[in-house]
Amino acid sequence: MSTIIARPTFHEGEILPAADLNAAVDYPRNQAARHARYLHSWGIASGLQLSFKSGAVTLSAGLAIDGTGREVVLTADQQLDPADFLSYVVPQTDTASSIFYPVYLGGVDQAASASTSMGACANSQPTSLQEIFQISYGAPGSELQVSGQSLPALTDPPDGGGSGSWQILAGFVNWNTATLQFSGAADSSPTTGIGRQCVGVNAAQVVSGSGSLLLATHPAGYTGANPVMAVSIQEKSGTLVFGKLGSDGSVTPALTVKASGDVVAAGQLSGAVIPGTTQVQSGVAFDGMILPLPVGIDPADAAQGKVTVYTHVTIHYEGLVGPATQATPLPFPLRCTVDSSTRQVNCQVRWYDGAAFASPPVDLPAPCDYVVIVAVPASQ
Repeated sequence: MSTIIARPTFHEGEILPAADLNAAVDYPRNQAARHARYLHSWGIASGLQLSFKSGAVTLSAGLAIDGTGREVVLTADQQLDPADFLSYVVPQTDTASSIFYPVYLGGVDQAASASTSMGACANSQPTSLQEIFQISYGAPGSELQVSGQSLPALTDPPDGGGSGSWQILAGFVNWNTATLQFSGAADSSPTTGIGRQCVGVNAAQVVSGSGSLLLATHPAGYTGANPVMAVSIQEKSGTLVFGKLGSDGSVTPALTVKASGDVVAAGQLSGAVIPGTTQVQSGVAFDGMILPLPVGIDPADAAQGKVTVYTHVTIHYEGLVGPATQATPLPFPLRCTVDSSTRQVNCQVRWYDGAAFASPPVDLPAPCDYVVIVAVPASQ
C-alpha cells in the first residue's frame, strides 16, 4: 500500500500533542523538498567556492540543495582544517601537489541545547533542531560516484532525517605530503574532468513574462579566468544574441539571429554552407582518386541528392613523363572522366613513340585538373 500524504488540521478546544505540532512543521518542509527534488536538479545555488590563499583553503558562504531536497547553508566563510582532511583521506605521496582530492558538503541535523525553562510539565528537552553543514573529503576518483547517488522515495522527507549522507561536490584540494598542508584548490579535476555541480531546472518550457530572457554561465560582474558567456532573447528587438556578458548585464553580440531569419556574425563562419549558394573546390587529382567536395558539404547530402554536384576534369599535361621504353614519347588523351555516383577519376594517356610510330602504344594513368561545383538549394 502506498504512503498517503496527509496535511494536519486542528479544531477548537483540541489538545495538541507534540506529534501534531511536528506534523505542521514537517508538511511544508516535505512539500518544499519534493519541489526541489523533482522540479530542479540538485547542486550549488550560490557561493560555496573554494579558494586558496597563503597556505589555507576557504569555502565561501553560500547555499546548496542536495538530491533529497534539503537546503545546506553556510552562513559564513569556512576555512578547511588539515586535521579533518587527514581523518578522511590517506594522502598519496605527492610533493608536487598534482593529485586532486574531492571536497564534499552535506547537511546534518543537530539538536539544540536543552531549554533552560522547565515549564509546567518540567520538561527540559531541546525545542529546536539546528540544520548545520558537514565538510568531508574523498579519495581521488571518488567524485565519479557522485552522479550515481539514489534519490529517496517520493514521500520521504529531505535527507531521510538529517544523516548528511548526500554528498554535494564543492570542488577539489591539493595536498602536500611534505608540509602536511593544503597546497591548492580547484573547481574541477583535470584527471576526471568532473567539477562542482550547480542547480538546474527540470522543465519542458522556460517562459519569461517580461519580454526578455537571459541565459548566462555566471552572474553579471563575475570575474574568473574565462569570459562569462550568455544568450539573450529580446522580444522588443526580435533578436536572439549570443556573446560575452558585461558587468552591466548587456551581451556583446558575437552571433545575432533576427526574427526575420537574418543571421549576423561578428566573426567568420567556418564549415557552414549557406542555402542558395554555390560552393567550389578545385585542384589536381590522379587516376583512381575520389574528387573531394567543397568544405562544409556533407557527402551524405551529395549521395542523397540534397545538393547538386557538377564536375569538370581535363588532363594535366605539365610534368608528364612517358614510358622509358620509348625514344620520343608523345602523349594523346585516351580518357578523362568522373564516375557520377562515386566521383572517382578515370584518367589515362596513350603514349606513341615519335621515333617509331609502328610500335604498339602504351596506356598509362595520368593526373588531371578538376573543378567540383556544388549548388546548394535555397530551401530544403
